[in-house]
Amino acid sequence: MGQRVAITGVGVVDERTPDVATWLADESEARRLSRICQLTVAAGRRALADAGLDAHGGLAVMVGTEFGDMVSTISFVDGYLGRGPGGLSALLFPHTVMNTMAATTAIAVSAKGLSLTLSALTVAGELAIARAASAIRAGRVGACLAGGADEPAPLVMSALREAGAAPELRAAGAGFVVLETFDGARERGARILGEIAGAAWRAVPARPHRIGSTASSRAIAAALTEAGASAAEVGRVYTSANGDGPREEWERALVDAALAPHRLTHRSLSVPTGRHSGLAAHSVATAASEGGDKLALVHAVARGGNQVAILVRGPDGSDS
Repeated sequence: MGQRVAITGVGVVDERTPDVATWLADESEARRLSRICQLTVAAGRRALADAGLDAHGGLAVMVGTEFGDMVSTISFVDGYLGRGPGGLSALLFPHTVMNTMAATTAIAVSAKGLSLTLSALTVAGELAIARAASAIRAGRVGACLAGGADEPAPLVMSALREAGAAPELRAAGAGFVVLETFDGARERGARILGEIAGAAWRAVPARPHRIGSTASSRAIAAALTEAGASAAEVGRVYTSANGDGPREEWERALVDAALAPHRLTHRSLSVPTGRHSGLAAHSVATAASEGGDKLALVHAVARGGNQVAILVRGPDGSDS
């Protein structure tokens, strides 16, 4: 079984959050960070504050993202194309790498442990949380800030539409949960919001950027096995629905087949505001807060077949 994985904090922000700036250290930090990095740092600090966890060297950071800081990358390239070498921005350059959100957040919260950036369509945030839970369960890290961040770049979204990509509701935002070993959380007297009872990621057969024809889910089966639970013990489902109708139908089929004969109501926190990778943290925290005597399934699947399943137990069951 390995270590039990406790959820002890959550922080989610988006462009509508009124007090993002209050979570930045000063005007210098705000000026130095791109918008997506501001959101990521603010969400990370919120999650740690909610967990009552002081930044420490052993803290790991895992960030999932679809495109990284593409807004800054495009601005950096536009500067060069418009004015040549003199148009290159030293301030923008650090934001052109995919791991800029993880790096700036780790620096901001003094995390010196494992740092990992995961880039994947649709499932990035859930994948980061699942990977973090696996690392804690295996004893590789003791505590982790895990979640995701996205900021849709208009140029990229336009190019995807022109290429015939499926319509999806996307938004800018960031979100994290704080995951810790149960023993560590109890030792420091932390409030335990819930538990990651099982988590798994697998590939479902599908052509690139297409939905698959199978409704068999190895990810959900593996998560149930890790949790030592049966499908009958799942009472709530949170999905990755985001406006892509055919993909959502496939996701419903995958979940319903895995939990058969029980047919549960599917809920998505992405609709109607739009999806960003940080909403995975929101889904996990919401699943934990609703408690009850049933497990909750947080699920995501992308065109092409990447699939993640996370089983969440509320605080009532997690302290047993």
